[in-house]
Amino acid sequence: MAGWAIPAEIALINLYSKGVKHMHKVRSILVLFLLSLMHAGVAHAQWVQTNGPYGGMIISFAVSGTNLFAGTGGGVFLSTNNGTSWTEVNNGLTNTDVYALAVSGTNLFAGTGGGVFLSTNNGTSWTEVNNGLTNTHVYTLAVSGTNLFAGTLGGGVWRRPAVVRDDH
Repeated sequence: MAGWAIPAEIALINLYSKGVKHMHKVRSILVLFLLSLMHAGVAHAQWVQTNGPYGGMIISFAVSGTNLFAGTGGGVFLSTNNGTSWTEVNNGLTNTDVYALAVSGTNLFAGTGGGVFLSTNNGTSWTEVNNGLTNTHVYTLAVSGTNLFAGTLGGGVWRRPAVVRDDH
């Protein structure tokens, strides 16, 4: 029997080795299958057009709470329902080429071809806040901490407090 034990052990080792290789293949196939399922979910996500604003170029967006603002070549538009409807909010905005929007707390800033404008009431009314700004072609805005930064056309970067006092 001792003569049979060695070939039987070898056969058992070979069988075990084949089983391990088979398990690795099955595990690899399972991992690939799961990855393909995850990728398929991402691949099926798609863009869905909202109900406006139509008729112009949408240049910028800003979000404040549940309010979505769009900066366009025709001013600022507000949606309070994820784009289902939009309302023009340009009262006091003397330049409606809105290139940039930025939010700081309850303050909404619009960078336009005529400078920076501020709304403290979700766009219902706008006030010009250009004191000290020598180049009023503002193409980008950013809030960092308590500062508002404005990037201008050929005039560099400007900074002012994003927190607004009564004198703006």
